Amino acid sequence: MTATDSQHSANGHTTNGHTTNGHTTSGNTASGHSHTPSTPEALRAEITRTRAGLGETVEALAAKADVKARAQEAVHTTVENAKDRVSSGVEAAKLRVREGAEQVAVNAAYAGRELRTHPRTALQSGMRRLLDSAREHPAPWIVGSALLVLAGLVGYRSRQETM
Repeated sequence: MTATDSQHSANGHTTNGHTTNGHTTSGNTASGHSHTPSTPEALRAEITRTRAGLGETVEALAAKADVKARAQEAVHTTVENAKDRVSSGVEAAKLRVREGAEQVAVNAAYAGRELRTHPRTALQSGMRRLLDSAREHPAPWIVGSALLVLAGLVGYRSRQETM
C-alpha cells in the first residue's frame, strides 16, 4: 500500500487535509498544524519555514548528487586503506628478515664451535645445515647475498676513486 493509498478513507476522501468533500485545504506543516494561516504575518512566517525546509532538502539532494566529491572520498578511503596494508606488510617483512638474520648468526656460531672441535665432520655437517637452511628459508639468504654483493661493489668503487 502506498502513502497515497493510506491517506484515503473508506469513502475515497483524503484524511490528511489535501481534499475533503471537493474542497482543498492545506496539508500538515512541520509544526503539525493543518490550517491556513489567517494573517499576513503568519503567512509570511509559514513561507519562511517552508523555504528553510526546502533549502535543507535541496542541500541534502545536492550533496547526494555530488558524484565528484563522493568519488574523491572513495578514492581517499581506498588510498588510506592501501597505505595501511602496505605499512603492515613492510613491518612483517622486516620482522622476517630480522628473524632470518638471527637464525644465520646462530647457525654460524654453532658451525664455528663445531669447526674448532671436529674440523672435517663440522665442515661437512655445517655445509649440509647451511644448504638445508637456504632451502627452507631462502629470503634471508637472498638478502644476505645481496648485501655482500653491495658491500663488495662499494669497496671496489672506493678503491677506484682513491687511485
